[in-house]
Amino acid sequence: MNPSQSKYSPKRLFFFTPVLFFSTYYTLTTLITITISSSSSQDTHYPPQLQEPSMSHHSSPPQDPSMLHHSSLPEKPSENQPSSLSYFPLCRKNFTNYLPCHDQSTARQYSIERHYRRERHCPESSHEKLRCLVPKPSGYKRPFPWPDSRDYAWFKNVPFKKLTEFKRTQNWIRLEGDRFVFPGGGTSFPGGAKDYVNAILGVLPLASRSVRTVLDIGCGVASFGAFLLNYNILTMSIAPRDIHEAQIQFALERGLPAMLGVLSTYRLPYPSKSFDMVHCSRCLVNWTAYEGLYLMEVDRVLRPDGYWVLSGPPVTSMVKPKNQKRDLQKEMEKLNDVFRSLCWEKFAERYRIVIWRKPSNHLQCRQRLNTLKLPRFCSSGDPDSAWYREMKPCITPLPNVNGTHKSVLKNWTERRLNHAPERIKTGSVHGVTISRFKADTKLWQRMVVY
Repeated sequence: MNPSQSKYSPKRLFFFTPVLFFSTYYTLTTLITITISSSSSQDTHYPPQLQEPSMSHHSSPPQDPSMLHHSSLPEKPSENQPSSLSYFPLCRKNFTNYLPCHDQSTARQYSIERHYRRERHCPESSHEKLRCLVPKPSGYKRPFPWPDSRDYAWFKNVPFKKLTEFKRTQNWIRLEGDRFVFPGGGTSFPGGAKDYVNAILGVLPLASRSVRTVLDIGCGVASFGAFLLNYNILTMSIAPRDIHEAQIQFALERGLPAMLGVLSTYRLPYPSKSFDMVHCSRCLVNWTAYEGLYLMEVDRVLRPDGYWVLSGPPVTSMVKPKNQKRDLQKEMEKLNDVFRSLCWEKFAERYRIVIWRKPSNHLQCRQRLNTLKLPRFCSSGDPDSAWYREMKPCITPLPNVNGTHKSVLKNWTERRLNHAPERIKTGSVHGVTISRFKADTKLWQRMVVY
């Protein structure tokens, strides 16, 4: 055999030697890397695992809030994130229903005058500000899908029975086995919110799409707003945290927009002219107190030509029963005086319901109001600024343009969904122009189609 043809010839050795060298080097470095990674991973701090909480549902913070402070959180280094990244631990098991700005354990330090105790009082010191993940209730289930959630909710998701006992005769809510049932009743409509809405429909054009947004004050479990959805009307339901345990939580569990809120000292957290209709059914608000201050706040958030719907005392009965301590007729007269001072006009009245309407402008009543000492028009301040702004005993002025708002707010889908509102046309909203509004509308039209 020719030596040049041997399989171990110098040419072949010259070719395979570098390949063998680099293969051996790669194998050794890989083994070393795996060994180092395995040993170092044993010392890595991972975020705590979620634990199954107990059935304790208290609203008080833990005894030692500093244990949950940000500085004591474990850290987990990552390849793509800085090693100082912190992970929030799980709150203690009794934190399922803790509300930091409505803490019942600290509420007594605030005055009960004007229901100030039920306002938001958020923690201020770093010692009180807790940073942890709220645990879910024991046995929590995925809520019923809409529209079933309008009528049902799992008991273990909102484990409170008190409301079923308090409102047993008013048909608000019932507990049947492992779930709550919402028959749709209310204090003023124990027969059901559906019939109550139909009664309003008889005098108010709810089906005309001129009413799109509603504020329901003292909403209970939000059955009124639930049935307004049948008419494509969105309702924001508000109520304070009081002895009616978890009424807002029930509303949210049903899939309805709701939040804690009270007419006290601060404005409601909404810009001016936000709602087409405001509703109160036995909402336990003294509307004539403080020279009609609370109705002035309703006037601020109500759109021009908007409706105010009131049922329950003093509307329910004008005849004073034998054991009735309140003079309902006198209360109703005082209430009508406040309405007239706001330049509202009575739109309709039935046995159980009275409806007033806000004017489209103040051209006709400005001169008359100027002759009165109270109320006066607000002369300063931003009417759209609401968070932690005290209510003012004055009327929010409307633009002096006759008929403007009537044409703009005529119809929801045709006139309001895709057309810039008057406050944008007049430059009242800082940084938002008509062109930006149109561009944003087109953007979301494409997003929805996609």
